[in-house]
Amino acid sequence: MKWFIEHLSTMTPMGAYLWLGSILLLCGLGLPIPEDISLIAAGYFSWKGVLNVHKAFLVCLAAVLGGDTMAFLMGRWFGRRVLASSLARRYFTPRRQLRVRAYFRKFGSKVVLVGRFAPGLRFTIFFTAGTLHVRTSTFVIYDFSAALVTVPALVYTAWFFGHQIDRVVSIARQTEHGILIAIVLVGAIFGFKVWRRRRRAAMGIAPPP
Repeated sequence: MKWFIEHLSTMTPMGAYLWLGSILLLCGLGLPIPEDISLIAAGYFSWKGVLNVHKAFLVCLAAVLGGDTMAFLMGRWFGRRVLASSLARRYFTPRRQLRVRAYFRKFGSKVVLVGRFAPGLRFTIFFTAGTLHVRTSTFVIYDFSAALVTVPALVYTAWFFGHQIDRVVSIARQTEHGILIAIVLVGAIFGFKVWRRRRRAAMGIAPPP
């Protein structure tokens, strides 16, 4: 975070907007830099009076949505070629692809929401959603809705509590870790239910009413 702040400090307002937008756009394409760093920095420099907080928010929102959409479209345009490769088919067989496709169709909205709140999985989930041809309208609606929560929450919180920026970063990190833990727990519960259902089916036991 420190190096990011120091680098932004050397820029003009226009340069800072372009830098923030570019980094967030690349984050959507898998750049291994936490998205929240740019969003918090945008709010912090708005608190310092270098940027306009509302313009910073709009730039960040547009860049976040742009990066997510590009990841989704890359999956739609090139994902099939990736899956057709011998390496991909070895680990992601056609049968498994059908299962994942059915999962996305059934839980498409929830998967997109998980992607928006899971930094380490975002590009993979959005790329896969495009590859498996999740409806574009479903992706756009849920990604936009989720971004309208995460982006303003970080930008405006950092702007309002700029004098306590270290605490803002700490809380953001704790929240992010909490969300990831919740995702893992939900995934484990879902996986257990699927395993139990298949086990019951294999044993010829009727599912509970």
